[in-house]
Amino acid sequence: MFEPGDLQFIIDNCLEMDRTELDITILAKLACGIHLSALTQRAKQTEPKERKTQRTDFYHQGSRICRDTFKHMHTIGQERLNNLIKHYKVHRVTPRRHGNTKRQPKHALKAKDNIYAAHFIMNYAETHGMHLPGRVPGYWRTDLKLLPTNSSKRKVYDEYARAITSTDHRKVALVTFRRIWREVTPFVVTMRPATDLCWLCQKYQQRVSVSANLPEQEKTLLYQQASDHLQQAATERQFYRTVCEEVGRTLPEHLGLGQHDPCSYDGTVHYSLDFAQQVHYPYNPRQPGPVFLKTPRKCAVFGVACEVLPKQVTFLIDECVQTGKGGNCVISLLHYYLENYGLGESHMHLHADNCSGQNKNSYVMWYMMWRVLTGRHESIDMSFLLSGHTKFSCDWCFGLFKRNFRATKVDCLNDIVASVTDSSPAGINVPQLCGIEDGTVIVPAYDWATFFAQFFTKVKDIKSYHHFHFDSESSGVTVSKYSDTENTFQHLLAVDAIDRNAMPQVIQPKGLEHKRQRYLFNEIREFVADEKQDIVCPDPGPAPVSSDAESSDTEEIAPPPPKRGRGRGRGQRRGRGQTNGRIHGRGRANNL
Repeated sequence: MFEPGDLQFIIDNCLEMDRTELDITILAKLACGIHLSALTQRAKQTEPKERKTQRTDFYHQGSRICRDTFKHMHTIGQERLNNLIKHYKVHRVTPRRHGNTKRQPKHALKAKDNIYAAHFIMNYAETHGMHLPGRVPGYWRTDLKLLPTNSSKRKVYDEYARAITSTDHRKVALVTFRRIWREVTPFVVTMRPATDLCWLCQKYQQRVSVSANLPEQEKTLLYQQASDHLQQAATERQFYRTVCEEVGRTLPEHLGLGQHDPCSYDGTVHYSLDFAQQVHYPYNPRQPGPVFLKTPRKCAVFGVACEVLPKQVTFLIDECVQTGKGGNCVISLLHYYLENYGLGESHMHLHADNCSGQNKNSYVMWYMMWRVLTGRHESIDMSFLLSGHTKFSCDWCFGLFKRNFRATKVDCLNDIVASVTDSSPAGINVPQLCGIEDGTVIVPAYDWATFFAQFFTKVKDIKSYHHFHFDSESSGVTVSKYSDTENTFQHLLAVDAIDRNAMPQVIQPKGLEHKRQRYLFNEIREFVADEKQDIVCPDPGPAPVSSDAESSDTEEIAPPPPKRGRGRGRGQRRGRGQTNGRIHGRGRANNL
């Protein structure tokens, strides 16, 4: 009845149509052959009867065809054909619409169930996450909450599944949980393993990866040790967050950074302090090629943050006024902060990392003891986060500064000050210069180590403790290993009384050596803006002559010893340039 090519052409056309277009095409053809009258057609010898069901004749191009050919031609099955016939009987030739369109299915999740899942993710991030905008490579959003590296979405979902059993909410599936996380809380992400700098965590991870052939008892012990370490890190992190929250609830709104009388505020204030990686200037975001292998001028960065305000004073220490990064430097910067930016609190709580060469040493402990004994504070608590798990508010502020610094052209210290100020529109970062390029000191450094050595004794086994408490009515320090362990007392005071007004000697910075100044002038000056070249890289002039190297006019200068040549001229010994007091040879002997 039909050509094979024509039939295949019709089939291809039907395959190209979408569902709605094909439905309309089939319904139009069904309308030509369906019988929906109330009575059947009368035969010659029979009477018409009441029709119990419809009868459908199938046609194509005026020719009647069977049902199977019709289905094959339009690439449909029997179930879809029956559904189209039922639809035509009620709605005639109109597009079909799914029964659940604009109607929520009975098994669909309710809004409160989705909201509960989203709130669980946000609460989990508030409890276990860290807020570090611009600090971790690859994450440049300012509202990120970074979960620990072992907090996968499946692990968080398991916690959610256990928590929801005690509620009347319906549990969502893992796929739905991931979709809610992706759509509602995209700012909650898991840190990459490279950002976990804890050496113990890395050792445990390495040992676990090769523990397949170990006995079960050893594997159980290894897993328990790794779990205890992570749990202890989480406990110390929660202690840090709890202290900040408690201080934030009690701090008056009128208090701000500035000079205040000691103990003028009868309350507790929390501070954090840390060093950041130094920056170099001049700096150009376009990174000129010749400066890549050179060493521009250096500027160290130190910060003291008050989380409850929130504000951080960022100290900028040029290399010409730097006296080191040890205990004397840290104490001098912290002392300047408390005297000029402190809130005048009577009780202070400090947090720092576990760097023994800078923060965690007897000199810093002696300074805390000195402050409470001289009436500057009534009590001081100093806590240290676990090594490798020391990311806190200082890193957040440093991240804001470094992100802005990378995109800013910097020629001098004033440009770095502007970069610190512009890094946060809310004024979170407050810059403080410790000196200027010509060596003028703004923040003095003191010899605290020598000054305190006459009053105190060293803290015993200081590296094993993480919490230190100093009180004005005590002659020592109360130490504890962790926030949830018992305390022990150590006596530190070695004298009967301390003069409140006595201060250590000022350490004068050595400044830049002439060799360094000459290097900056010859190699770095061309990369500085013209109007700032004499500020950053001035001409150092001739090198100073040492008094030891000077000689009197009457002193005879001895001639240098003869150099050995490698040539062999006429009458010259091999390997020597002198023979019997006479000079021979015309080669490369370089004779006197």
